[in-house]
Amino acid sequence: MIRPRAVALRFFTLVVGALVVAAPAARGEDQPGGSPVKILLAMKRAYASCRSYRDTGLVKTTSVTDEDSSFGSELPFATAFVRPGRFRFQFTDTGLGERTSAYIVWSDGAEVRSWWDAKPGVRRPASVREALEVATGISGGSSVRVPGLLMPDVLPEGAPLIAPERIADADDRGVTCVRVRGKSRQTPYTLTMGARSVTVQDETVTLWIDPSTSLLRKVEETRTYKDYRSQSTTTYTPEIDAEIAPEQLAFGAPEPK
Repeated sequence: MIRPRAVALRFFTLVVGALVVAAPAARGEDQPGGSPVKILLAMKRAYASCRSYRDTGLVKTTSVTDEDSSFGSELPFATAFVRPGRFRFQFTDTGLGERTSAYIVWSDGAEVRSWWDAKPGVRRPASVREALEVATGISGGSSVRVPGLLMPDVLPEGAPLIAPERIADADDRGVTCVRVRGKSRQTPYTLTMGARSVTVQDETVTLWIDPSTSLLRKVEETRTYKDYRSQSTTTYTPEIDAEIAPEQLAFGAPEPK
């Protein structure tokens, strides 16, 4: 004879089990591309294993103060990389009125050089990491995000997120992208912006990933600071395992005037 209490207990167990099984589906883990963790791991492998990589891109940022005044900037950038250690990154700050300011990081093995219009002159940083991290804030994160994925043994981990969640796929320039949302790190944290530092009180980061290549096509970031908030969109046009022309890997710093 089956006791009513036993029946009730069995029914409760089945219901709880069904909810646990259904939970991944609610997070999008049954959608094409898999769970957010699997998507991010595939992205890391794509960058860390490629023979070569190049991109062009743009960081567009709009900041709004507590008084509702706003200001913005656009930072075009380009990356070229051939494994194991030939690398060049450049971004240009176009938000300086009639002038622009370029920052270049170049390496060929152990040799590293950098150039910045704000402090003209060729520099020889101790490492690629040192040269790129100096520009993290002023480049809108573009100096470390993809380079960190390409060279994980040299730089801190690039794009993977804390507490990632899958959100609905969306189109970017004709490509249906898988989207994963989270934070780049625990908040609050300190972000260096050139000669000053600011505290990020909260943030949301959304990665747009091409499912056919596992490469980033877009990154959206919203951040809250003490006196203002910002929204930035970084777009990439990436290629892996393409032939990289020598001129794309040349240092190319401006000649001294």
